[in-house]
Order: sequence, then structure tokens, then C-alpha cells
Amino acid sequence: MTSPLIVLDTLPSPNEFYGLYWNRRPFVVRSGVSKSHMSALISGDELAGLAMEEDPMSRMVISKSNAATWTTQFGPFSEDDFASIGDENWSLLVQNVEQFHPETAELLRHFNFAPRWLLDDIMVSLSTKGGTVGAHIDSYHVFLVQGSGRRRWKVSHEPIRNEVFIEGIDLKVLAHEFDGDTIEVACGDVLYIPPNFAHEGTTLEQALTFSIGFLGPKFSELLGGYSQYLAAFEDLDPRYVGDELNDNSAGFVIDHTAVDYIRGRLVERLDSSDFTQWLVSYFTESPHEEFGNYTEREDCLSLIQFIEILEKGANLIKPEYVKFALTTDATGAFSLGFDGQSFTFSDGFFGVIQKLMKGETVSFLIHKQLFTVPETTRFLLELYNHQALEFVD
Repeated sequence: MTSPLIVLDTLPSPNEFYGLYWNRRPFVVRSGVSKSHMSALISGDELAGLAMEEDPMSRMVISKSNAATWTTQFGPFSEDDFASIGDENWSLLVQNVEQFHPETAELLRHFNFAPRWLLDDIMVSLSTKGGTVGAHIDSYHVFLVQGSGRRRWKVSHEPIRNEVFIEGIDLKVLAHEFDGDTIEVACGDVLYIPPNFAHEGTTLEQALTFSIGFLGPKFSELLGGYSQYLAAFEDLDPRYVGDELNDNSAGFVIDHTAVDYIRGRLVERLDSSDFTQWLVSYFTESPHEEFGNYTEREDCLSLIQFIEILEKGANLIKPEYVKFALTTDATGAFSLGFDGQSFTFSDGFFGVIQKLMKGETVSFLIHKQLFTVPETTRFLLELYNHQALEFVD
């Protein structure tokens, strides 16, 4: 039995989101983001300018009446490229815009009910009338926030399995029609689509669309990443020498006791606190070598300089484009991941980290007692010197 697309008045609470929608059902929120907030995000002209630069990943899809003749071009683009494509039937898509346009990263504040540690990027598309990338499915959870202009979306009632794509083009466009609901969206509307739900957007008038994507790794990728981490530490990566072997494993036979022993040693690695600390660092690594990595500042502060600035009234804040991942191990110790690194801290510091993750400021004057603990101040200084935190008045 199929269900119609749900229309909500407000973005859901975390309890509602995970209980009713996450991995289950699409929904749309009318005016989920205010128009005043949308006006502060990247403009179409700025997005086109970004697509002319080397670092951002950009592509242009030129759609025709026959999907088999669609073409895809990859950036960086030139002014001549934009001048030659006309006023209809194309879409420009730019990845990781939150890393290049801090004001657009502020859009993420609206989605703290989602697992921010799984955030992949904000992709922004500029499309003209008739522009589309066709009917497709994603492995992503995606929130499609409509900026300027209007678009029409069709969303499937159920996940699509055993999909078939049109052959001979650079896009994975579904070859067959799908059953679903159709809805028009305007500035500030938010459409949530879980993985494997087919969807197709068509531009009715020149439009900007902000796609906030959340993507988890494959378990093979997790195992591979953890094995690389273990290999970097001699004491965490002992060699198997067959301590438990007996005559049942002579010749070419791997006895079940050997299988159980090896499995047990692998499970021990996964049950260790090392796995917890590695995991938070893994989820904050940038997948791109060109950007999203936070090297030390050229003008790193000393502890004395850091405290002097805070005492003069400066506050600390975490920019929205900076990804944190926080968890606890079996002992209750906190592990914070940032930029492929992990930090541990006590529960007395949790309140400050929580404020930073919410996008709130941390004031020396308000939290003065906390700053009397040297380890706390050094921890914040290390985050600042690695560009995870910034000063604000």
C-alpha cells in the first residue's frame, strides 16, 4: 500500500524525524527556511563564478527532449561556456559549496536534527527553465531546499529496487517511469528524500536548489580505514603467530579453534577504545585532497596570547562548515573527532563542546571557571590553531 507525500508545516523534531521519516518516508515542509535566510545564501552569479575556479567540482547537464541525447560537461567553466548554452534546458551543479561560501554553510543550522557527522556536502544547482538531471535514485539522504525560482518534483511512493538506467549517457537516469507524487516547490520549501526513493526535478523558472546530502560509508570502507589506522601503530597491530594451534591444524586444515581465535582477536580490536577514537576521526576526514583539510594557521597563537584575546571579550564559535563527531566509550570518556584527528576530554567539558556544536558562542567571561583548568584552555587553543574555532565579538 502506498502513501501520499506528507506535507508538514515545520521541520520535524529529532524524535519525529527518526521515528517516522528517516530511511522511511519522504516529506515536504512549506517555508521550512525563511526567505530572509535564503537571501543570504550564494547567488546564481556567485555560483557560476565558483564554477569557473579550479578547486570546486562542477558539472553542467544539458537536457534535451530525448534523454538519450543529454550531455554532461565538467568544470572549470569559462564565460564563453555560459554564453553559448542559451537560456533553457541546462543545470549547473557545484559540490561542497559550504567549504567555499561560509554564508551558505549557515543553512546547516536548520538541520541539526539530522546526523551532521554523516554530512557529505551542500551541492547547489543553478538551472534554467526545463533544466533537469532526469529521474534517478541516490544512496544519500538528501534535503532539497528551494532557493529562488520554482521547481516541480516527482517522488516515488516506495524505494526502487533493481533499477535500470538509460545506456550511453554520462548520467544514471532511470529508463522507466515510476509511480509517485508530484509537487511544486518555491523559495524556502524543503523536500526530504531517503535513499533509493526515485525523484525527478524539473525547473519551471530559473532556480537555485540547495541539496544537503548525508552519506554513510560502506562497511568494507570502514574495515579498510580501521585496518590502515591499526597498521600505523606497532603495538595495535600484532602478527598472528598461531599460539592456539594443535595437531588438528596440521597440513592444509584450518581447525575451527583457529577460526574462532582469529575472529576473537578481530573482535577485540573492534571492542577497544582505539576503535572509538578512530571512528570519530574517520567521520571527520575530508574526502577531497584539495579542500576541507584544516592545516595549522600560519599565525598560530601561544597559550598566553590566546588567553589575552579571550580576556578582552572575544568569544569562540565553530563555523558551520567545520564538522565535528562526538561519542563516548565504555568508560564514559568523551572522544571528539575533527579533521581526521581525535581528542579525548572529561565530562566537565561536555557543556562547552555541546554549545560549540549547536553553533553557539563560548565566552571566557561566562565560563571563566572552566578556563582555569589548563587542559581545557590548551584543548580549545589546539582547536583554534587548527582552524576548527574562530573568534567573534
